[in-house]
Amino acid sequence: MDNYYWAVAERTNGRLAMIGLFALIINYGFFGWIIPGIYRLRTY
Repeated sequence: MDNYYWAVAERTNGRLAMIGLFALIINYGFFGWIIPGIYRLRTY
């Protein structure tokens, strides 16, 4: 049972990390920001 808990925890952590990375890529594509409102890579 304990082994199953950690397997589910690792899978969930990996999925959330992928969602976060995808959100960063989409955010950079739409707005050019890595962190919204704090740091902008493109300078105009």
